[in-house]
Amino acid sequence: MKSFNCLIFISFILVPMLGFSKSDKQDVVDTTAIKKVSLYEVTVKSPKYNKPLFQLPVSATVLPALTITTNKIERLTDLSGYVPNFYMPEYGSKLTSPIYIRGMGTQLNSPSVGLYVDNIPYFEKSAFNFDFLNIESIEVLRGPQGTLYGRNTLGGLVNIFTREPEADRNTTLSADYGNYNQINASISHNQPINDKMGMILDFGMRHNDGFYTNHFNNTKVDGINSYTGHAKFNYQISDRLSLKLNAQYENSDQGGYPYAVYSDADQKAQPINYNDKSTYRRDLFSTGANLEYRMNNITFQSVTSYQLLNDCQKIDQDFTPSSIFFVKQNQNINMFAQEFNLESKKGGVYEWLFGSFLFKQWADKQVDLTYEADGLKLYKLSAPTTVLKTYDNTSSGAALYHQSVLNLGRLSITGGIRLNYERATLDYLYNTNSNGTVKQNAVVDSKLNAYVLLPKLALKYNLNSNLASYVSVARGYNAGGFNTSFTNEVNRSFKPESSWNYEAGVKSKWFNNRLYTNFCVFYIDWKNQQITQTAPGGIGSMTTNAGKSRNEGIELEIKYLPVEHLTTWFTAGYNDTKFIDNVKDSKTDYSNNVLPYAPKYTINTGVNYVYVLNNKCLDEIRFNTSYQGFGKIYWNEANSAWQNYYGLLNGRITAVKGNVEFGVWGKNLLNANYNSYYFQALGRSYVQIGKPVTLGVNLIYKF
Repeated sequence: MKSFNCLIFISFILVPMLGFSKSDKQDVVDTTAIKKVSLYEVTVKSPKYNKPLFQLPVSATVLPALTITTNKIERLTDLSGYVPNFYMPEYGSKLTSPIYIRGMGTQLNSPSVGLYVDNIPYFEKSAFNFDFLNIESIEVLRGPQGTLYGRNTLGGLVNIFTREPEADRNTTLSADYGNYNQINASISHNQPINDKMGMILDFGMRHNDGFYTNHFNNTKVDGINSYTGHAKFNYQISDRLSLKLNAQYENSDQGGYPYAVYSDADQKAQPINYNDKSTYRRDLFSTGANLEYRMNNITFQSVTSYQLLNDCQKIDQDFTPSSIFFVKQNQNINMFAQEFNLESKKGGVYEWLFGSFLFKQWADKQVDLTYEADGLKLYKLSAPTTVLKTYDNTSSGAALYHQSVLNLGRLSITGGIRLNYERATLDYLYNTNSNGTVKQNAVVDSKLNAYVLLPKLALKYNLNSNLASYVSVARGYNAGGFNTSFTNEVNRSFKPESSWNYEAGVKSKWFNNRLYTNFCVFYIDWKNQQITQTAPGGIGSMTTNAGKSRNEGIELEIKYLPVEHLTTWFTAGYNDTKFIDNVKDSKTDYSNNVLPYAPKYTINTGVNYVYVLNNKCLDEIRFNTSYQGFGKIYWNEANSAWQNYYGLLNGRITAVKGNVEFGVWGKNLLNANYNSYYFQALGRSYVQIGKPVTLGVNLIYKF
């Protein structure tokens, strides 16, 4: 702890010097020598913040549309590395896609990182991995956001906003083709209806043959076909009243899973080799209505949202050539949420916000596990046997919250509090079908109730117009719940997890806004951390609680525009995590081990350059290259398996003429060898190998 405190002290001295000068006079640039250019002012669009990033006492990253397109960020997994201490592993399918921020995340059950898309909350990780379509910006807020956003924001929050309708009619066509027969095509049409109404219609499709080969039958194991439709409608009813409606639907049919048996001893994976074809199919529908009424000094906002997720997973549970287990899982989830906000006008001495939030979620799941020929022999079963489990899981909750901001010249004080209530029920039925005879093994009816108070306090001080510092303390919380794989009363449910997050940061902008830096240090005191482990018996996974953990680290972002048309950036995250108390039993103690799925370092650096020609053939050529680094990553509580540091080099070159863009792109250009996911089951370890080098071309036409 002493070394970390010294590091904090040294960092706070050194980092502001990246842009600090003895007087504001040095901020004057000789525009006769250097053409005057500047970085755009980044604004957090979330209606609960809606301020320039520089003015907020929070560690956040905002990625605009151009950055998303240029770096080929097409789903949330692609954000890994671009945001400090953000990690989302490739799971092998779109099912259960966990996000980790500062090492905080969960593989099963409710997520520890929140996700909102156009103000619609996504409560299920099974909905997190979707194809991006016409994204305008992505915001990643690190640290607990429970005061304003409540459940599932223990580690942070991701806000995604799609493009808004515009006054001029326009259409964009995009087609992408790459190796492994990757096809990605989309059409976006903006249609103004009159001076008060407009809409956007988007459609996209994605296909690839698969990146991994199953050596059992020499076929690709992870191909995908997905189709996405999106519509947004805006209506300015009057000068004060506006309505926004949006809806998105995605159908995906995915192969899976590219898992290989792995040796923890020599850290090597065997070839993918299993006999039963595995698939994951999902239908995902989300819709929302945002009604806003602006009075002279107060704004009222209502957000109503609904989401439906229906999926089916078929999986060779043992991932070997033997016919041991085959599992089929059907899931149907409905979620309804309603939020009301009343907010004062921003910019005064005193700003305030009051809000309420209601939600209800119905989740029905059926899991059928069939013992195949080798499984019947292995477990000495005399007749064909299928285990049938059904789960009826209902969650509901309500919250009241408030935030006040007091602006006293250079000093601003932010205080917030949220009262949260949640209730969860589980109706569970466990039957066995042996040669046509059904036996009832268990019937469970369980309930959980929880009240929690989530406070926050932050101080921000502007040393001058270009340099601001802040400190904050906030409580984070993630609700407890029920396991779907359990063998006794003890592991049927798991406790809520909570944390106290302490953070201090410095933001600066210099040289006519050509240099921007964002630096922070954090310390997290984490109680009852929710950990995923193999269920007793080796079949399936469940969530348990570690007694106490702590995370501490540093985050740095630098963006520099040295001359016109040239942009450079460097981001880095350092995360030191540890179990303080994690005793499983008298023989197993994981205390002082590193937390799993928490990369010690995340790094991203790159360059964008636009070469302007303005001739008959081309208007400009855009060059982009970036490097992402991750590691070291431990995969389990025992720290017996890990992924060492690795780096990915990506690049893109785009030629532009009028309304036409043609690009050539590549990812993992050095073909780095790494593992992207790890788990244990049936007494074995398994990994998913990281994707190899991928190359392709892209054509965009706007009219």
